[in-house]
Amino acid sequence: MNILLDTHAFIWFMEDNPLLSRKSKRTIENPQNNVFISVVSLYEIAIKLKIGMIGFDKPIASFFNDITEYNLTLIPISEKHLITYDSIPLIPNHKDPFDRLIIATAIIDRLSIISIDKQFKHYKELVSILW
Repeated sequence: MNILLDTHAFIWFMEDNPLLSRKSKRTIENPQNNVFISVVSLYEIAIKLKIGMIGFDKPIASFFNDITEYNLTLIPISEKHLITYDSIPLIPNHKDPFDRLIIATAIIDRLSIISIDKQFKHYKELVSILW
């Protein structure tokens, strides 16, 4: 299975946070699955760290080491991702650009998304959401 981690799923996995469902953790740790993280998630983390919305005991650079350590694959943002992003319909009360770019990445790269974000249910016809 090919999996894309939503930003919070990535953070919770790296922190071994119990908020990550056991099913999601097993899916991420299953060596038969290919697990991806979008560079947009690292951009989101960097922005939220800088403005104080989130805090960690480690710098943003350490997240790149985590990606390597856990054998995750980093996906850059491409022209196709941005074109798809633009074509995703706006859902009332869900205009989060990071979420929408994660959804576009999953569509283009044919990935299921691990996310607890309730807003993702609005896109279930476009992508598979796991939790």
